[in-house]
Amino acid sequence: MEAVETKEQATEQNKGTVKITVCKSLSGIAEGSELVYQEFEKQIKELEANAELSPGGCNMGQVGCRGYCSRDVLVDVHVPGQDLVTYEKVKPDQVVKILKDHVIGGKIFKKAAAKDDYYENLKKQTRVALEFGGRIDPENIDEYLEVGGYTGLKKALTMKPADIIEEIISSGLRGKGGGGFVTGHKWKKAASAPTDDLGTRYIMVNGDEGNPASYMDRSIMEGCPHQVIEGLIVGAYAIQATEGIIYTRSDYAIAVKRLNMALEQARERGLLGKNINGTDFSFDIYVHEGAEAFIGGESTALMQSVEGKRPMPKAQPPHSVNQGLWGKPTLLNNAETWATVPAIINKGAGWYSSMGNDNAKGCKIWALAGNIKYNGLMEFDMKTTFHEVIEDICGGISKKKELKVIHAGGVTGGFLPPSKANTSLDYESLIKEGVIMGQASFAAYDQSACVIDLAKFSIGFNEAETCGKCTPCRIGLTLIKNKLDDISEGRGKLEDIDKLKSLCEEINITSLCGLGETSVKAVLTGIEYFRAEYERHITDQICDAARCTGLYRYVVKEDECVACGQCIKPCPTGAITGGTRKVAAHIDMDLCINCNACYDACGFLAIV
Repeated sequence: MEAVETKEQATEQNKGTVKITVCKSLSGIAEGSELVYQEFEKQIKELEANAELSPGGCNMGQVGCRGYCSRDVLVDVHVPGQDLVTYEKVKPDQVVKILKDHVIGGKIFKKAAAKDDYYENLKKQTRVALEFGGRIDPENIDEYLEVGGYTGLKKALTMKPADIIEEIISSGLRGKGGGGFVTGHKWKKAASAPTDDLGTRYIMVNGDEGNPASYMDRSIMEGCPHQVIEGLIVGAYAIQATEGIIYTRSDYAIAVKRLNMALEQARERGLLGKNINGTDFSFDIYVHEGAEAFIGGESTALMQSVEGKRPMPKAQPPHSVNQGLWGKPTLLNNAETWATVPAIINKGAGWYSSMGNDNAKGCKIWALAGNIKYNGLMEFDMKTTFHEVIEDICGGISKKKELKVIHAGGVTGGFLPPSKANTSLDYESLIKEGVIMGQASFAAYDQSACVIDLAKFSIGFNEAETCGKCTPCRIGLTLIKNKLDDISEGRGKLEDIDKLKSLCEEINITSLCGLGETSVKAVLTGIEYFRAEYERHITDQICDAARCTGLYRYVVKEDECVACGQCIKPCPTGAITGGTRKVAAHIDMDLCINCNACYDACGFLAIV
């Protein structure tokens, strides 16, 4: 399967009028896509240009996220008989030039044209959950139907529920929310769990992402909400669920809006509600908006939230497939997992299991960041390695620098050295190296990154977001943060490294939930692979990346100091002597608090 259209296909589908699409994902809107879109509407009329805002003939022109969020606002121009052209970082005042130069004049407006072929780069990926990202209008069900939407559901409704579950098991699909549980086995347990006299079973979408580096579920729900809904209905039929709930964050306003629009459209077409597609199966879905809390994405805490309680994790067993929401059997998968289901039903288990490796079949979306040329959302075959992603797909480390550290798994993940770059992006391979997939984000950093500084961010975030229910998280994370502060500010001792390791191992074993267990990965892997950097901070009092400001040392270059006295006044601790009457300034580092005030005040660059 080729997951994205080629230039030739795009050209063939757009004969006649020039077709223009504008990215209206959250990142696109944040960069001003609404204004760009409005300017296209205005200028097309005023210039009487032979063009329309339309992804596929529905005269809307808005599309969801294709993954290159850092290049928004992204605009595609389909001129009949020519290659598709993508414009990046488009501003409203550039719209006239795009229309005059390209649409009317026949010459590409080079100033805004993407210098790289995005569609060629997309072909290097294996796009299933992201297949329709950037290709269809997320607010129009006809766009989804035109690309084969809901054919998986219609096929599933002709199958026996047990056969659907066996198909999912055979595909090797695993949950894509971090734990990697085998999806089909989870469905099977939910389908066979004892119910009340009404046969009540719930089925849910976990669309909550608290990890600051992850946004794949949000982008899927924004860019193709019907794909998630179709997968959920298939799952509901397979386990004979009575009610569906899409749980997402209240700050995912665009996703919530488009999900509710899609649900209403599906009901109008008979694809949701009573007697779905003319069958005896009836089922409906509603959207639940949860609070913006990291712990809200933990499965048991999520269900507590839906029940109107404070989102606090619960000990398991019993597992949710037996006793979940309101004590009833509940099946929960994240949005990416549900978005993958329709393609498996359509193309078969063998198609999906042909991807990946023995440990994990299929593909996975990753949120990519760091010192790389391309970042954003990309979907890869599970057997793809970090090295292949960084070098072959993301354009390598920027400015011809070298890779220093791979931060895999976000705030609950850990650090890997360049020697581990050939590790595959599957669950077991990552665990073997001491990290986890987590919510599937990774950042590749050059020498400008400091592992202690990165660890402080992860631990600080987890400390702030802990629910406080169990002692290991509530107290342990604060102790770890304080130790890291000591090391980064020059108060650390060599024995602190082993104390940190011991404390992290204890938290990993004794925390109540999975988030607590993995919250210390950044420190554990940092010590394992970058212990020398910890030791250099302590023994040499130096941060080679110059990230730990507590280790800064301010020195006055006496031969360049003009004794103007400008550095003395802003110093809050009186650490500077001299500096007047032709006597060069001197900084007492025992009094200095590294506030940088003297450095900013010196107009002669005599302080370094």
